[in-house]
Amino acid sequence: MSPEEHGPLNRRQFLSRFGAGTVALVAGFDLVARQWVTEAAAAEGASFATAPSLDGTLTFDAESIAANSHDQGNIVFRRPCAVLRPGSVQDIRKMVGFCAHHDIKVAPAGTHHAMFGQPLVSGGLIIEMQSLNTIHSIGTDGADVDAGVLWKDLIEATYEQGLTPSSITSYTKTTVGGTLSMGGIGMMSAYRVGAQVDHARKLQVVTGEGLVKQCSDTQNSDLFEAALAGLGQCGVITRATVDLVPAKQLARTFRIGYSDIPTFFQDVRVLANRGEFDSLGSIPQPGTAQPLTLWATVFHNPGEVPDTSHLLRGLSSAADTAPFEDSPYLDYISLVTTMYDAFAANLDWDAKVKPWSDLFLPDGAVEKYVESVFTSLTSEDLGPTGFGLVFPMLRSSYGRPLLRLPSEASGPWVWLVSVLTDSAESGPDPEFASRMTDRNYRFYQEAAAVGGVRYPHGACPFTEADWQAHYGSMWSQFTAWKHRYDPSGILTPGPGIF
Repeated sequence: MSPEEHGPLNRRQFLSRFGAGTVALVAGFDLVARQWVTEAAAAEGASFATAPSLDGTLTFDAESIAANSHDQGNIVFRRPCAVLRPGSVQDIRKMVGFCAHHDIKVAPAGTHHAMFGQPLVSGGLIIEMQSLNTIHSIGTDGADVDAGVLWKDLIEATYEQGLTPSSITSYTKTTVGGTLSMGGIGMMSAYRVGAQVDHARKLQVVTGEGLVKQCSDTQNSDLFEAALAGLGQCGVITRATVDLVPAKQLARTFRIGYSDIPTFFQDVRVLANRGEFDSLGSIPQPGTAQPLTLWATVFHNPGEVPDTSHLLRGLSSAADTAPFEDSPYLDYISLVTTMYDAFAANLDWDAKVKPWSDLFLPDGAVEKYVESVFTSLTSEDLGPTGFGLVFPMLRSSYGRPLLRLPSEASGPWVWLVSVLTDSAESGPDPEFASRMTDRNYRFYQEAAAVGGVRYPHGACPFTEADWQAHYGSMWSQFTAWKHRYDPSGILTPGPGIF
């Protein structure tokens, strides 16, 4: 940016540059008061650093600020001072550079589907990434998309061409850039092929200095690794190319109920090691006669009827009379999304407090951990629509260094173990949130003691020492990347890592 863009501007200069009849939502930034300046304030002669000219809009109206002051967790509340709705990647480049120059914190936000303030910023700039939502191309070599594209929209667009993303999360109304920054655990498909970050081939990233970089495994590879599952610490992902695979048209899901936890793990390990199903996992139901129910799904096309006796061979007697349900592929992929949409429409779910716990457990410790945790849960621990998750993941299919998992030495499988709590009532509830986040930290400590790792999407308070332990051998490298690509330290302060 030119010196003119950084220098103070008086009323005459402002009117000369922008024109008396031009609507300017935000004119610049007052370096003394540390606040954005409106056109009205500029007309009164306020001195400020001029905001760059933009293709999109920069605003700080009350509605936009309020919408970007909380996330889906409704636990952490931080008020930004302005909201950017970019009309181009150049808008992001300009504003990140401007903010770096003036020490203004910046956080990109997709659909705010985090639970503990990860996409929030106090007194800084929020970038609403959903305004960049073009699907540029779809083909057998992948999908090239803007970071603000929703996975739901990409899934539907690729399916029309007989393709589908390689790894799909349970909730699909999240942005491509958001899950690539977090990790993106593929629970609805492909438990053997890794996370969404393992299927990113190229990225466009705006660094903390306001530079636009193209990166991949062979080009700017350090930035590529720093951005994928990097929690937005080293750059803003603005565009990505992700893998696609052929899509089948139908899904058959078996639901096998277990009265005891050891038999569940015995059977799910048999199925996981055989690799004949496309999705395996459980939604625990503590306190019932069948505390664990295995959901085992196989995709197929019309005329390719799955052989039930073959698929369920060698399992315990629990599988002898297992019911199954057939559904179109897109309906199956959208199961959790449809459920949450119904909660939001009928139960005021978006306003509930959601102190979720998400952990990865090593194979050798998961059975005992699940038995300890899920048998101790109370009605408050789950809430009216909360539930648990227990999903196996093939350890060797996960390769991005900042998506932390239990050690490879712990065995071929790692397990996602989640407790997805929600509150009984709508609206903020600090006491409930405090009890549950303390509980989550206890869950984390118990998991860490047996080699477990946190998936940092949920609500778990972390100290600096906890973050260093979380990244382990990658801590020094992550710190170096942060200093290299965000030297002013302005990007994504919400997680509190640095």
